[in-house]
Amino acid sequence: MKEGKESKEMVRKCRCPYCDEEIILAEFPYCQPCGVTLRYCSHCHIAVPREAEVCPECGAKLEGK
Repeated sequence: MKEGKESKEMVRKCRCPYCDEEIILAEFPYCQPCGVTLRYCSHCHIAVPREAEVCPECGAKLEGK
C-alpha cells in the first residue's frame, strides 16, 4: 500500500521545464513561479516544453502541439 501512495505522489509533482521549480499537476495548468502555461506528457504526466514533439522523460510522442 505504501508503494502506491509514493507512486501517486511522484505522478502528481514534477518540475517546470522553464524555471525548474516544483509544480503540482492538479492545481493549475501553468507554473505558479514563472507564469508559463504548461503542457504535460499524456504518458508519464511530467511538464514538457511547449515546443517539444516527444517527451524528454519517456520518449512518448506528444499530442496537440
